[in-house]
Amino acid sequence: MTGSRTAERMRRHRAVLLTALLTTTNFLVVFDGLVVTVALPAVQHSFALGQAGTQWVMTAYTLPLGGMLLLGGRCSDRYGRRPVLLTGLGFFVTGLVLAGLAPAPWLLLTGRALQGVGAALAVPTSFAIISATQSVTERNRMFAAVAVAGGLGAAGGAIIGGVVTQGLGWRYVFLFSVPVALLAALATPKLLDRPPPRSETGGLDLPGVALSMAGLMLLVFALTHTESAGLLSPVTLGTLAASVVAFAGFFHHERKAAAPLLRLGILRVPSFRTAVLAMPANEFAYQGSVFIGLLFLQQALGYSPLGAGLAFSPLGVVVLLGSSLANWLLRRFRWTVVAAGAQFLSAGGLVLLALAGPGSAYLPHILPSLIILGLGTVVGAVSFNVAAGKDVSAADKGAGYGVFETAKYVAGVLAIAGLGSIAAARAGAAEASSEAAALTAGYQLAFVVAAVVAVVGGLLVALLGDSPRPPREDAPHSSTGNGSSSSRPLAHHSGKPKRGKE
Repeated sequence: MTGSRTAERMRRHRAVLLTALLTTTNFLVVFDGLVVTVALPAVQHSFALGQAGTQWVMTAYTLPLGGMLLLGGRCSDRYGRRPVLLTGLGFFVTGLVLAGLAPAPWLLLTGRALQGVGAALAVPTSFAIISATQSVTERNRMFAAVAVAGGLGAAGGAIIGGVVTQGLGWRYVFLFSVPVALLAALATPKLLDRPPPRSETGGLDLPGVALSMAGLMLLVFALTHTESAGLLSPVTLGTLAASVVAFAGFFHHERKAAAPLLRLGILRVPSFRTAVLAMPANEFAYQGSVFIGLLFLQQALGYSPLGAGLAFSPLGVVVLLGSSLANWLLRRFRWTVVAAGAQFLSAGGLVLLALAGPGSAYLPHILPSLIILGLGTVVGAVSFNVAAGKDVSAADKGAGYGVFETAKYVAGVLAIAGLGSIAAARAGAAEASSEAAALTAGYQLAFVVAAVVAVVGGLLVALLGDSPRPPREDAPHSSTGNGSSSSRPLAHHSGKPKRGKE
């Protein structure tokens, strides 16, 4: 009896440490994206970069991250979660060191690219590990913790980036993350089991890898350069057309490949399909509101950059509390009900932000909007994260989360580029008495568009629905290994859907 209690205590202790490892990984990826954005002016001045060179500091990271998420997920399926996560963290640490110590711009860009590669390997692998956890309660708790980490990374990136850049210099924006990422890399072999011997022969689907990376990188490049080049510019339209051709070639190849990079049958799993199609609306609402909201506070309401970051900091607290609420809701209701309701709640927060104007005070107007928006987006994020892998086989969880994270990432890029363009166009056309009033009109329209997208996401969840499934007991033990244990086949299930936790 004593031995059984000791084993259970050790299992829970290991699960807590594994959760810390995976949340740290997600925090670093989200944090890095925002903290570097704040440091860009200092980087530009240090290297005497033009506008194009400054843009490439971000692009060097976004292209490999957006283009390799599917590859990273499939590698974790094929070669094991532990080695792929360790490799991803190794790339990320190397990129941080190289970027922080770079004496020349090309070394800085190389470091940023290595960070993007590392993040693309680590992120879908982390989600696949969580989804393979057999205990529904522990799995939902881990997804909630990862959502909190992402929210804190987003909320803290702007504040910490400003403080570090102004106090110590932009290089420490990278170097301060090195010990954290290195500690995560050192902990990985101790917390994850070795992968079992490979049952498959042969290598990766290299034509599929090339076509998917080409399509995704071209798409991300076109979206990130829309604001500067214009939506209808030859560069944007040509890049988008090339992306469509690459994707068409990818899907045509995958249908015939013996060992495809992405088994297309996964797209027919209802819960996965619903999560992938509806989740971008949640990401669009969150990323768009943070990006547009920070600009709105500074340019329309007169906040300083640090003041704007501090004004958004309650969003991180709300995310922390909202993750527990999401876990509680998912134990009592179908995830589709929770996710749809969360989308509508996010839309309400965005509408409140759209009603704020140049004379609006923080407490009666801005703070309630952030609280509502934060609750909606974190509950939605946890729900979609759970749904994306729950009915996907263990052999495809990594690839599934590669697709899921790619859709989420592209939605974030589209939100920033699209909402920024909408706000700028509306502000330029507004007949207002002051520049602040014109800018406010632009940002208000951007908030309304984000709210409409959130509503569409909620409707998609309600219309597309969930996978039917037989009742299942909550298993008492979780897999902290390489994701080899899963209780769900890829094919559809029979039986009547049951309300309750999943």
